[in-house]
Amino acid sequence: MWKLFGTFVIRNRFWMLVGLALSTMVMTYFASQVKMTYDFAKVVPKDDPDFISYIQFKETFGEDGNIMVIGIQHNHLFDSAVFNDWSELSNSIEQVDGVEKVLSISKLYKLALSDSSDKLVFIPLLKKGKLSKIQVDSVQQEIAQLKFYEGLLYNPKHHVTLMAISLKKDKLDSKARIPLVNEIEKLANQFGQKHHTEIHYSGLPYVRTIFSSKVSDEIKLFTYLSIAITAVFIFIFFRFFSAVVFSLIVVIIGVIFTLGTLTIFGYKITLLTGILPPLMVIIGVQNCIYLLNVYHQEFARHGNKMFALIRLISKNGLALFLTNVTTAVGFVVFSFSGSSVLDQFSIVSGIVIMLIYLISLVFIPVVYSYLPPPKSHHIKHLEGARLNKVLDYCSYLVYNKRKLLYSITLILIGVALIGAFKVKNLGYVVDDLPPHDKVFLDLKFFEKHLKGTLPFEMSIDTKKPDGIKDYVTLQKINRLEKELVQFKEFSKPVSIVDFVKFANQGIHNGDQRFYIVPGVVEIGEMMTHLPQNSPTGKGLLKSMVDSNFQIARVSVQMADIGSQEMKLLTHRVQQKIDSIFNPSDYNVKITGTSAIFLKGNDYLIENLIQSMIAALIIISVMMAFLFFSWKMVLISLIPNLIPLMMTFGVMGFFDIRLKPSTIIIFSIAYGIVVDFTIHYLAKYRNSLKKHNWEMNLAIPESLREAGPSIIYTAVALFAGFIIFAASNFGGTVALGVLTSLALFLGMLMNLLLLPSMLLSLAKRINSKKEFETTLIDVETED
Repeated sequence: MWKLFGTFVIRNRFWMLVGLALSTMVMTYFASQVKMTYDFAKVVPKDDPDFISYIQFKETFGEDGNIMVIGIQHNHLFDSAVFNDWSELSNSIEQVDGVEKVLSISKLYKLALSDSSDKLVFIPLLKKGKLSKIQVDSVQQEIAQLKFYEGLLYNPKHHVTLMAISLKKDKLDSKARIPLVNEIEKLANQFGQKHHTEIHYSGLPYVRTIFSSKVSDEIKLFTYLSIAITAVFIFIFFRFFSAVVFSLIVVIIGVIFTLGTLTIFGYKITLLTGILPPLMVIIGVQNCIYLLNVYHQEFARHGNKMFALIRLISKNGLALFLTNVTTAVGFVVFSFSGSSVLDQFSIVSGIVIMLIYLISLVFIPVVYSYLPPPKSHHIKHLEGARLNKVLDYCSYLVYNKRKLLYSITLILIGVALIGAFKVKNLGYVVDDLPPHDKVFLDLKFFEKHLKGTLPFEMSIDTKKPDGIKDYVTLQKINRLEKELVQFKEFSKPVSIVDFVKFANQGIHNGDQRFYIVPGVVEIGEMMTHLPQNSPTGKGLLKSMVDSNFQIARVSVQMADIGSQEMKLLTHRVQQKIDSIFNPSDYNVKITGTSAIFLKGNDYLIENLIQSMIAALIIISVMMAFLFFSWKMVLISLIPNLIPLMMTFGVMGFFDIRLKPSTIIIFSIAYGIVVDFTIHYLAKYRNSLKKHNWEMNLAIPESLREAGPSIIYTAVALFAGFIIFAASNFGGTVALGVLTSLALFLGMLMNLLLLPSMLLSLAKRINSKKEFETTLIDVETED
């Protein structure tokens, strides 16, 4: 079959190139349409009960993650010059296209009864125009009287104030959010420069925008870097430019197909799918290295170019197919996680890996069929003195130092097990950013002075219309707020109860003594005074209760405390809720962006572990198809699992947390490292048949034949993955460094431990019995 395919490719080489060129042009169009995502990845499945509750919450009350926050710390905030400029900044930002509403100490309202309608109306505290020092002092005193705003916008102890900016959803979900945020930053920075104060930014819209911008920049950087580095290494390996040029064409086509596939499936670029283009460059290069190396080996044997190219496909097409399948399996198993973002990552990577395999298997032989036969200096790398010395030394260690190799391996495994027990499962909402990043520093500023900016929400369903207007219910919500105030992680709670208190104070001419829930007799009458028809009142009420006054919302802001503390905090809050609200009368749920996002971390860890186990099982079954022997399956697994164990141990010693961006390393690395095993054992089986099943002759020969491809590929992959260490995201750095480490260890295990085990078990393994019969004949000698 593969010989026929190889002959078909060479005979129809012109049309193969035409077909590849046309398909690349089509995919280039789709690649040009690829879009960025401007939201956090949807990790929790759509059918998850908590996620369904969160969607219902947003439909009822609107977005909980559309508030961008600006904060300053200024000792003279209520000086007329500073205050007036802060007021002007608030007005300017509110005029920006995409801004829905601005709330700050200069844009506050009080409630008072209207003489004409007997309804409460919102009255701005500030009149238009600049205020004198006396007027600013008066406003400061009035703000102090309005308990509704206390602890929300101003911290008098540290002279810190914030500005809350509500952004329109249609802008947040499009690329328009980047210029929108940039315009807000520009206006705020002008204020900061004028008054020599640092401006701090936070809020989920801002964090998401910065993340998206960084991802966009890194896609370009790492794609270019991966192409440049692989070009350098291919030239070092083969020492002629055609190998570099045509390998780069293959990987560039791979990048185009990656971006085009994203568009075809309707996916957008996320933090995870953003690393696919450089990843596909790295994976495509290993195909090119392997094909070029085998082509030169074949040509060196008999000097017939066309015959070497046909044998390149017929003899190695299946082996290369299986190595790409094992690599693809390492990615595709993420689709078992149930997470949409990982589904996208796995589907696109699996498809593109196999497309790159097909492109490289066709393009490399076809292009070289048009070129002159290799010159003697082109294949000189096969006789490289340094490389042969390395392989000879590997043979020496295998034959003479096996006990030392086993001892070192066992010691490393023991050390790795110690490190493994130090690994922590911990995730944060604003994860992966380095401690010196401004986004991270600003987040800590708001946590220190205002308890944080991440939303933590509770919905209280009374199970009946107008249930929220009930005096008993209002008192229960009031009691819950008093309990929440005791939590050091939370800012001041806000709910319909606070609005009722605010309204009661307004009815009594702003007297702060009446900032209380009215008595059971007064509550009904006071509800009739609520400003439900004015734009401000209607919007404020909609954010606190549903239209039927059946469901209420209690909101707090919190610090980014991590998934483990979040579990404990949620449990403590739930206990308080259960002690106040009888489940038979009320349905109270904890929700919000922070709760859902952090829940997704634990969900992913659990499902990714299952995905990794699935990868081990699937690849083991494939190895059984290769060698139809449980003994060989076990032997082939050992040198591939040990690098993963060692890498896991390194995570523990260097305090690298277990999170989605680090756990995917293991199935990816395993899928790639198994390729080394397949290449080596395929050559080993071929050498056994050639030398009449004589193991002592087959092992050194298989090392010499498979060794160059394994070393070249491992070095190129190592260099390709290590570039991710330059990322701004900690998870991407860990992905690059740990995968590089796993691949390097995998190379050593397959060059040293695997042949050592075969030699040590020679008496227990019948080479002819184990290798003569296979379900799939990977490589045959003509």
